[in-house]
Amino acid sequence: MTVTAPDTSVWWDATAVTAAALARLRLTDGDVDAARVAAEVETAGQLINQRADRDPADAYTVETAPAEWQSAIVTVVVNLYRAKDQPAASIDGMMLGAVPPSYVDPLAGVRTLIDPHRTRRGVG
Repeated sequence: MTVTAPDTSVWWDATAVTAAALARLRLTDGDVDAARVAAEVETAGQLINQRADRDPADAYTVETAPAEWQSAIVTVVVNLYRAKDQPAASIDGMMLGAVPPSYVDPLAGVRTLIDPHRTRRGVG
């Protein structure tokens, strides 16, 4: 059995995603946390790649990526950024309503944007 490595392509424009995330967070380029937001872009994109489980032969580019993925990556960046302030994020806290689901799972709320574009549905 041959297993193909997961897609790790870069289908996002880091500058545009960072700008959109900063705008959603109401931060500016000069803000002290702007670099932290920018640093989360790669992580967010690869989390989406992992969830999408696409074959590398079907990799998206900046031009071919679905529009909804552009929204999803901005949401995941914002979720990752906000999670830094929630060190006690846990399933227990989420069940009690004290912790929003996005602090436990940064993909919470965007799976419906990603899943229609999955090509493999691997079982591990």
